[in-house]
Amino acid sequence: MQYPDHPPRRRSGGLLIFLVLVLPFGLLVLPTTVMLLAGLIPTVVAYIVDRDPDKPACLSVAAMNLCGIMPFLIKLWREGHTADLAFGLLAQPTTWLVMYGAAGIGWGIYYLVPPIVTGFSVSRDEATIRQLEEQRALLVKDWGPEVAGNPDGADALGKDGAADPAGAEAARAPG
Repeated sequence: MQYPDHPPRRRSGGLLIFLVLVLPFGLLVLPTTVMLLAGLIPTVVAYIVDRDPDKPACLSVAAMNLCGIMPFLIKLWREGHTADLAFGLLAQPTTWLVMYGAAGIGWGIYYLVPPIVTGFSVSRDEATIRQLEEQRALLVKDWGPEVAGNPDGADALGKDGAADPAGAEAARAPG
């Protein structure tokens, strides 16, 4: 439990864990490490430039970037897993085009999907509001203005049948 008068503890040892565990493993599978280091540069850039604490840009770019790297990693693993093969794959422009093109698709997903989802949500919500206003107008027509919460009989609906906040306030005003 953290107390307000104590500053939060800094976690140390992340670099030590990296050096002790990840670095030897990376050296053990050096051709794969070389391919990943070269191919994941767009993901590192996305991590650096994304200011959101949840890093949504980094996540979308990383997912697509890994998809772009995987065919070449699989080819590397199937054909011998040698440094010569890794550098040979990296010497081909098609490899770079696929890896970085997939990362570009990740950026496209990051920029295009939220406005599309927002547009669908807004249109769905507007349709729901229209439907509820129509139902409310029918209730007021059938049962009278009292059903809308106006005991004085003042109609809170505007001329177009939509809710009129000014009319509702006037109906609630004393006097």
